[in-house]
Amino acid sequence: MNTTTCVVSAGVADVHRDPGPDSELVTQALMNVEAMAGETDGEWTHVTLSDYTGWMRSNQLEEPVVKGFCKIGEGCGTPMPLVAVITSTHATLYVHDAGDDTSGTVYLSTALPLLDVTQAERVQVALPGERSAWLTRSEIDIRQSTCIYPRAPIGAIMTYARAFLGRPYLWGGTSWEGIDCSGFVQLCYRMGGYIIPRDGDQQHDFLPCSVRREEMQEGDLVFFGSKEITHVAMALNNEQYIHAEGQIYERVVINSFNPADADYYSRLDEIVWGIRRVVV
Repeated sequence: MNTTTCVVSAGVADVHRDPGPDSELVTQALMNVEAMAGETDGEWTHVTLSDYTGWMRSNQLEEPVVKGFCKIGEGCGTPMPLVAVITSTHATLYVHDAGDDTSGTVYLSTALPLLDVTQAERVQVALPGERSAWLTRSEIDIRQSTCIYPRAPIGAIMTYARAFLGRPYLWGGTSWEGIDCSGFVQLCYRMGGYIIPRDGDQQHDFLPCSVRREEMQEGDLVFFGSKEITHVAMALNNEQYIHAEGQIYERVVINSFNPADADYYSRLDEIVWGIRRVVV
């Protein structure tokens, strides 16, 4: 089967198990993420992402963003060495370098090639589909395209995690609009320069460093399940953890393993599967 290299053109695009909106949402992909497009079924295209496969709406796929754009001061077709990485939970795409006209929203960890950095308040970026937009400087970092996600300390990673407190739980979600437990963990660690798998069981098996419960510390991943891994959280200290919880709270919350704490979660306390350390 022939495949074509595309990128996601929506701020956040749903990826379903089967070609249809009522099929299970298995994950989401952020703008400019590469997708290998395969077979089509009506308005749907089967895609292979770096960490998942599924079906996306065909109109949310475009050719890679650099096609047809120029690096400032050079000829068209030259690869652009700098990107704007979204470092806020979400950022507005503006039509112009000033004014309030908008064209959409992009989300934490999205990386877009830079076109213009000459303005004081905003930078211009290339979007899929040979479009462009402007982003507020305070919501992005300018980075080399060869090092989009540099290593950051655990404290910085947990700052990203805390920024999501109260945001809604969404099965398969990967953004500020809605996020699931493993997508939450993956996103925060991506911003810290650590690329880990998408699903909780994959994350558990990917990380070799096992930690005893009494040794749990900030940044450790806590996996839960009785017969299989069904949930994952990020430790804040040796008692508390932050997670996207979808059964009772249906949002990102902080809970505790200490029965004396108001945020103690007894059900999860009883089904700890294991603890893994990302940063060894």
